[in-house]
Amino acid sequence: MSTKTIAVDTRVYEKLSGVRREGESFSKTIDRLIDHVGAAHTGRDILRSLAAVPELSYEDARVMLAVVAENRETETWDNG
Repeated sequence: MSTKTIAVDTRVYEKLSGVRREGESFSKTIDRLIDHVGAAHTGRDILRSLAAVPELSYEDARVMLAVVAENRETETWDNG
């Protein structure tokens, strides 16, 4: 099988390391996660999939909320 090299930032690497099973390669981990999310067909399936996702760190949540707040300030919505 051929391989490709990808770059991920340290934060993503740490998240992948956290969900990687003992003896599992990073390729197998990514494949398992993609299959798990890709198999979701209903809201219930999606919520079950989300339960397996590691909890956001305080810093990640803070950054996401800041982005949402910034987007709300800069976006214009057409109400008519």
